[in-house]
Amino acid sequence: SKSTWGHEVFVRNLSENTTTEELAEFFKEAGTIVGTPRLQLGRGFGWVAFDSLAAVEEAISWSGCYLGSRMIHIHAAKNSIQEGLGHVPALCEQVVTKMIDPNKGGIYVDGTFGRGGHSKAMLAAMSPTGKLHAFDLDPDAVKVGKELMAKDPRFTIHHAPFSSMKKVLKGLGVMPGSVAGVFMDLGISSPQFDDTSRGFRPEADGPLDLRFDTSKGVPAYEFLQSVPHSELVSIIDEYGEESIGGGASRRIADAICLARSRGELPTRTMPFAALVARAKGKETSGQVMHPAKMTFQALRIHLNDEFGEMRKGMMAAYKLLGEGGRLGLITWKFSERHIMDEIFRSLEAVRDKEPLLDWYQQQPDATDLPDGPSLQNDEITRPSESELKGNTRARSALLHIMHKRNLPRLAHLEERAYALPAWAKVLEPVSTNENKVSKKDKRMNDFNASGELEPPKRQKKKPGNSAT
Repeated sequence: SKSTWGHEVFVRNLSENTTTEELAEFFKEAGTIVGTPRLQLGRGFGWVAFDSLAAVEEAISWSGCYLGSRMIHIHAAKNSIQEGLGHVPALCEQVVTKMIDPNKGGIYVDGTFGRGGHSKAMLAAMSPTGKLHAFDLDPDAVKVGKELMAKDPRFTIHHAPFSSMKKVLKGLGVMPGSVAGVFMDLGISSPQFDDTSRGFRPEADGPLDLRFDTSKGVPAYEFLQSVPHSELVSIIDEYGEESIGGGASRRIADAICLARSRGELPTRTMPFAALVARAKGKETSGQVMHPAKMTFQALRIHLNDEFGEMRKGMMAAYKLLGEGGRLGLITWKFSERHIMDEIFRSLEAVRDKEPLLDWYQQQPDATDLPDGPSLQNDEITRPSESELKGNTRARSALLHIMHKRNLPRLAHLEERAYALPAWAKVLEPVSTNENKVSKKDKRMNDFNASGELEPPKRQKKKPGNSAT
């Protein structure tokens, strides 16, 4: 669709001296510009509107070029390509190929329904006998899910956290070991992020809420009235990844506590974001983002127990899967990948040509390893260049696919190998005195019994080999 501003591109990393005239001159060859470019130079941002999507696509292809002394980055603004297509789920085609295609008639779970982008694509690929159960905490998402449920009898929406999937599905006769695949797109969904009434964006005015399920718990502005200072520092430091040692986290917590002691703690997003920005100072991460973004992220993760839910959700999914079943996760940030890796490593199957397995099997007191279940993983899948042109928000998305196998776990192998007496011998450092001859000793071996240096011994020629 075409907004009041036309079809826009979003430009990052502009110099603070950039003018609207310079921006218009730079982009005029991409197509006809609508209106005057807009600038937000305090953050290095700009927007240029065109009269066609073709012009937008041409402008995006220039990303990485220089404007003056700065390399600029150009993306489709949400009211151009992305708005024309509605909410675009990340890595959707790859999710269908890797999750659904191996067994189109199986039982599947979408643990993060959102607005149904992935669920609809999964249903489109499934056979008439397939079943899809979806979970979400957001009442708005559940409303969309009920509309889809009325249209497709293969689909069921559950207003519940994905960590409860095993319990919920067991009550419906879906037993552990019977599910073909579980998919979860972690973090916050784009529709939630764009809904200003939820308070997820520091630059958009709205109530400071930050809950996924607004029918439960307390909003962020209430939580901040009572949280102890030390706990607030820990939350911002751990979930906001603000700084090593907590310097920035402590200063932000100080500012929040000072404001509430005076009865001036903001209850809306933009004043609160301004308070955080003043406490934090200039952004030092090298990323172009609002100074309060990571504090908003930290409070959101804590209030919704996102990491606890992720751990419990992964284990519930693992138990639901049958042999050969697939667990698919889309992660967006390092902290999510760290938790995923932590759980995967605890369930990882023994790999082919595992050095520890070769050693263990050679030990006379080794016993047979127990069978699985366990997990094997595929290579990570990233968005293609063509996908990023139409959905710039997918640039941080990574798709992880894990397969449930009836193979011994690497953790079980390690536990048994480390308990063998011979393993202590493996860990002993090698003595250089026992295995190497020192240069001095080597030199002393070159002297004869009389203390004279012996000439080097020459190899005698074999008879008949001399030249004639």
